[in-house]
Amino acid sequence: MESRNIDIKTARKKSSFNNAAAVLPHSLGKLPPQARELEEAVLGALMLEKDALTNVIDLLKPESFYTEANKSIYRAILSLFDRSEPIDILTVTQELRKLGELEIAGGPYYITQLTSKVNSAANIEFHARIITEAAIKRELIRISGDVLTDA
Repeated sequence: MESRNIDIKTARKKSSFNNAAAVLPHSLGKLPPQARELEEAVLGALMLEKDALTNVIDLLKPESFYTEANKSIYRAILSLFDRSEPIDILTVTQELRKLGELEIAGGPYYITQLTSKVNSAANIEFHARIITEAAIKRELIRISGDVLTDA
């Protein structure tokens, strides 16, 4: 009887702790933490208001964004900013085209749609903090999975 209890405990331990996929949200039918609507609002605001990026540049990195499209768009915005060029729908679209990432970013239509989702950059810093929190949670989940895999 004792050996059977040990076998059951061993099986449970192997199935739950040594299988990182078992603890990751997407493997359980859950989406990883994300704030896609806020990501879209922030990107739209960055293209509408010229000084908006200065409010969030220290908070957001391309990796903060959940989708590859939004990461690409933010990288293009940062690239334009680094060269002191204007940031708007047309320049971002052109920069993505130049980088060969326009299709990854969803094309010109998606970029245009981003600006229609916001009226101003009034709450951009608050939105950026929520995006950052979601990115940190995703990273913690990834690290936890790595630790469980290596255990």
